[in-house]
Amino acid sequence: MGDSLSAAGGRNNVGLQVGSVLGEYRLEKQLEAGEAGQVFLARHATTGTRYRLHILAVPTGLDAEARMLYLGYFQRQANRLAALQHPGILPLLLYGTHEGMPYLAYQDTPMESLSKHLAQHGPLDVRRAGLYLDQLAAALEYGHLQGILHRNLNTENIFIKQDGNLVVAAFGVLHILEQGDASRSDHAPGARYDPLFGMNEASSPAPEQVAGDSVDTPADVYALGAALYRMLTGHRVFRGSTLAEIAQQHQAAPVPPISTWRHDLPPALDGVIARAMAKDPRQRFAHPGELANAYHQIVAPSDSKRQPFVVPPAPALAPLKEAQSAPLKEKRKQAPAPMPRRKVLTYLVAGGSAAAAVTIVSIVGIHFLQGNTPTSVSTTTTTGGSTPGSNGSSTGGSTTTTQQGKVLAHVSDIPLNSDKQFPLTSSSNPGLLIHLQDNSFVAFDSTCTHAGCAVNYNPQDHLLECPCHGAVFDPSKNASVVQGPATTPLTSIPIAVNADGSITTSAS
Repeated sequence: MGDSLSAAGGRNNVGLQVGSVLGEYRLEKQLEAGEAGQVFLARHATTGTRYRLHILAVPTGLDAEARMLYLGYFQRQANRLAALQHPGILPLLLYGTHEGMPYLAYQDTPMESLSKHLAQHGPLDVRRAGLYLDQLAAALEYGHLQGILHRNLNTENIFIKQDGNLVVAAFGVLHILEQGDASRSDHAPGARYDPLFGMNEASSPAPEQVAGDSVDTPADVYALGAALYRMLTGHRVFRGSTLAEIAQQHQAAPVPPISTWRHDLPPALDGVIARAMAKDPRQRFAHPGELANAYHQIVAPSDSKRQPFVVPPAPALAPLKEAQSAPLKEKRKQAPAPMPRRKVLTYLVAGGSAAAAVTIVSIVGIHFLQGNTPTSVSTTTTTGGSTPGSNGSSTGGSTTTTQQGKVLAHVSDIPLNSDKQFPLTSSSNPGLLIHLQDNSFVAFDSTCTHAGCAVNYNPQDHLLECPCHGAVFDPSKNASVVQGPATTPLTSIPIAVNADGSITTSAS
């Protein structure tokens, strides 16, 4: 978020104006604009509800197949981001695409950016900085537990609400932008995507991000250290006339000591920030909470009111596996031709789980509603289920095995008319467990029998839909074909709903 200083071309800047209508939203005030997109205050035409609408620019270098794959990736990732529920993360309420423009709609909460607050009021005292550091660390820790990195934490997308607490915006959005930029067909052969695309002058990219390498939890720790530096000093760690110049300093220059700006802070804080922003990610704090603990050990070692973050010992730490597809260019080798135009739907996603099918026409307003928890479930064995596999259902994860078989979920985990992903060792796409409207459960391999794309469950139509060519299957009828080009049903997976509420399968 924020204006980007990057000069790289090849992106389709959105270029919308105040007063424009985007599907069901009228744009009332522009908040931000840059090559990665625009942010508006917008009002829903029917409900009158106001949102912060983030409209993402789609690279111009995408051909029809790459564009379809990118919009599908957007839908999957947006579905995962909408499942994030934490008081320190600005909630994503709606998402969709309109005339090929993907958008994210956030809650319109009265708030002020941390950048603006620091510019008006100067640096924070150690107590307030420590309080904000804890809130930011808690939000990041939560996101990491869900397998999602922020990737671009900075004081432009950290906001102070009216109650004085912080909330983080744009969680995970940079990953969506990176995937689109990496898929441009106008890149020279062998060229890498611009690792700074989507960032701004307030960004603090870790050295490995600047190099275009893979990132993990330490990248967010690095950005959190930079945010702490700015909270304490009122200044960014590095400055420059271009984003590339700033990024080069993040990659190579030492962090200026805090005493450059303030002389009333404990000198030991320089060591904390230096470790958080070490050039080598292996030398940083392993987790955001570990950084917060180290800060408080210096500024308030006897504070008994603060509850420290619990950080596992180093040998137990495992790298965060941020769920992501292989580069979209790789997928194009197996991607089918663009799907035909078909009925445009408004998708209602229950409980933040089921994902919407992607079309290159309009998909207007995907609403997240809480489903109803079933009051009774029969203990029977059923088959069926669909998987948003490539779509990324909101509640995927690991499974456990009991005497009854591999536990996929519990009845209470899946609201009526919603779905849950589970991994399949026998398929590159995940399985999908669906709670049907008749209160029964079914499970399927999500792989479309036409061309191998992963189907999605649409809770409005109660059908399984393929985003590639428009095939439709009915999960209540053993995933039989409702609409071609597929001619055979999805592969069903046997499941059992047990007396203890667990749902198990003997399938691998």
